[in-house]
Amino acid sequence: MTEAWIACLGEPLALVATADLDAPAPAMHAGGAEANVAAGVAVLGTPTAFLGRVGGDAEGRRIVDHLRAHGVLTDGIEVDGAAFTGRYAKTEGVDADGEPATASTYRRAGSAAAAMGPDFLTRAAVAAALRSARIVHTSGITPALSPSCAALTRTLLRERTGVRGTVTFDVNWREQLWPDGDPSLVVELARSADVVLVGSDEAERVLGTGSPAAVRALLPEPRTVVVKDGAVRAIAVDREGAQITVPALSVDVVEPVGAGDSFAAGFLHGLAHDEDMRTCLRRGHAGAAATLTVRADFATLPPEAMTALLSCDDDTWSAAYVGPAGIRVGGAAFPPPHESGTP
Repeated sequence: MTEAWIACLGEPLALVATADLDAPAPAMHAGGAEANVAAGVAVLGTPTAFLGRVGGDAEGRRIVDHLRAHGVLTDGIEVDGAAFTGRYAKTEGVDADGEPATASTYRRAGSAAAAMGPDFLTRAAVAAALRSARIVHTSGITPALSPSCAALTRTLLRERTGVRGTVTFDVNWREQLWPDGDPSLVVELARSADVVLVGSDEAERVLGTGSPAAVRALLPEPRTVVVKDGAVRAIAVDREGAQITVPALSVDVVEPVGAGDSFAAGFLHGLAHDEDMRTCLRRGHAGAAATLTVRADFATLPPEAMTALLSCDDDTWSAAYVGPAGIRVGGAAFPPPHESGTP
């Protein structure tokens, strides 16, 4: 059996139309932060496993099929025939600056994934994936699902039972999942990880600052902290305070949801292959740019466009463009991103 280089743990979700949020059999696409990351990394060619739970419903079956179709190893997905699979819906709009913005509504309280606890980590297939993975990835969404999921995430990040590789944590702060508004658990978990990904806006909310140096000072334990400053740049800061900065690509945004997951997928793909930090950040930006040009939760760039972006000099990178009609790198033009990671 293929061993996963990356294992992503979390809740997969069914993306449905707003009107279908409570429908008995909605039309749907697969989603959920860690599931999006798993599919995105697998499509890039890195052996990846997803670890989580789904209900014994049509949505759960379709999510497992979706992940398998994108090359994700699914032995670590547990099916709970008595529970339901979580759902969410997206409503598109614009923010105060007139930029595309999306609000999400969830139906996930009491879902199959919310029943995960520390014992889930001891399941044979889950333990095997954690043991073999070079990278184990989760996010701040998972501990918000239930007290038992909070205990699971604490156990995973703090005790590292059976985990041999790097543990990465995407803050992924979701205000509606934390009704008391207290970010202390997410901060605790971030401090227990080896690599942390956080948006500067999230850092403002969770840590009180979006400054990369200040964020690093508040998270002294991780090996690397990556602060993503939206459409501007991403900055990786090591324990000594040294920074590596890569500007974001110029993008015509169609819909923003999923860009953070695609950044994580590209970044983790590079990390799993021991690429240098600048290349990992470029991969992250390229993944985010591809997803920003589609309405699906992730997309990928054509391989030839990715090769051009990874090999170009800094000036060419800064002038590159990604849009729904095509990609420009230097004097070369390439086809547009592929929606949902399809070839």
